[in-house]
Amino acid sequence: LCYYAKNKKCFKYMKNIVVSIPQIEVHRPPISTAIIASVIQHEKQEVTCIDLNIELFKKVGNKEFYNLGNVWESLRVITDEEVKTVKELIKDKLISNIDDNTRVLISVFTYDSLLFAKMTCEAIREHTVKCQIVLGGQGVNSPGDARSGRKNSGEYFLRENLCDYVIFGEGETVLKEFLRGNVTYPGINSPENLHQVNDLDTLPFPNYKFYNLDNYDYLEEETEVNIVGSRGCVRKCTYCDVGHYWPKFRYRSGYNIADEMINHYEKHGITKFYFTDSLINGSLKAFNSMCEKLAVYNQQHDVGFSWSGQFIFKPKRQISDEYFDMIADAGGNTFFVGVETGSDKIRWEMDKKFSNEDIDYHLENFKRTGLHCFFLMIVGYLTETLQDHRDSLQMYERWQKYVASGTITGIDLNKTLSILSNTPLERMISSHGVKFLCYEKDFTGKKGPVTSTWESSANPELTFRERIRRRLEVEDTAIKYKWPIIRGTERLQGVYNLSKLFVEQENV
Repeated sequence: LCYYAKNKKCFKYMKNIVVSIPQIEVHRPPISTAIIASVIQHEKQEVTCIDLNIELFKKVGNKEFYNLGNVWESLRVITDEEVKTVKELIKDKLISNIDDNTRVLISVFTYDSLLFAKMTCEAIREHTVKCQIVLGGQGVNSPGDARSGRKNSGEYFLRENLCDYVIFGEGETVLKEFLRGNVTYPGINSPENLHQVNDLDTLPFPNYKFYNLDNYDYLEEETEVNIVGSRGCVRKCTYCDVGHYWPKFRYRSGYNIADEMINHYEKHGITKFYFTDSLINGSLKAFNSMCEKLAVYNQQHDVGFSWSGQFIFKPKRQISDEYFDMIADAGGNTFFVGVETGSDKIRWEMDKKFSNEDIDYHLENFKRTGLHCFFLMIVGYLTETLQDHRDSLQMYERWQKYVASGTITGIDLNKTLSILSNTPLERMISSHGVKFLCYEKDFTGKKGPVTSTWESSANPELTFRERIRRRLEVEDTAIKYKWPIIRGTERLQGVYNLSKLFVEQENV
């Protein structure tokens, strides 16, 4: 039975190639394409996976790979030599594997993946116009800037004939209908009327057999893979766009999550896992039951599971000391926490809902049970005063003892606050008198604001120059108290690029 879309392409049998593209992290095989491949396999269709992200990392090396991050983030223009390198990679690793009977499904993880996606689509079209190109992932729904006049990035790719279809929303259900020829299903070429999957336990496990697991730059010697336990978030942090893309927080049952981890162990011998959830402990019910089952399996089989992920510090009144013992028994290891600031006032305005006292309680219990945490920080929040900044600086001395004990294993200072589209902060632009100072070309060649170069008339002392000064002072203070700064050189390069862009455009 043959189904036709607007472009009259027939849904006959095709070989499917699922492609991951930069820039995503290189420390584990990509989970999104492992899930998509599993869906295609469940539909009894041929599928292979190509990870252009790890191939680029292997081709150019660590330093240049992260230097290219400034290109993907539109902080600088890609050089001719870099264009040549990328085109060679796409040709050698992808184009050589496709023909007129191929469907290429490209996972566009975020807005920062769009330029590479465009280059990939152009290379495929140049090779063969009959190859079917399908884009999906959160990047295709990203506007980059809500004031640009473009509804979403997928719209651009369709309009420019760079792809045949764009899949919006949750790919497992939409893709299944697409593969069956139902091209009018909600989510295909339109983000309207999307269906959210309520029972996540019904979704297939990702299949990592499509990847060479030896290819990845694991943080430690053991193979580690990603796990998804939930979608959405229980928090509505003002700087975050997760609530826009996942309006409803949904989570898998704890036993189902544990079953997937056990499945990967029994099939591949994998014992290390990283949760990609916004918050691994968003649902205490699911989190507790997962820990319970893993602890029993650990004890019965002497596995030694070790897992990490993004974690929220709960108010101390909501939990007990036994909570931390349970996590340790189940194999919990390192947790990445959006502490963001040392100022209780600013953290509350961010809608984080935990205090420095709550952090004290968690750190002491983490130390007691051998758990570890990693601080994620934002310097220069929209309402930050000089006193807030000084309060934040004090945290480096206050919690230095936990750095010394190995409880705090590192900190990510990022660059400075960006005001992203589809966030509560974006909705504050008018009321706070926010203006953007710098503009750069996006992946389409159209100029848009660099969202980290802003100033607010409601907080005039926090100029862009002052935010950069505070960012550098935080770095100096963290070094003074011997906090390990992750990707410090890369982040500072980003700060430098922002500052350079500001100075250049200020003088125009």
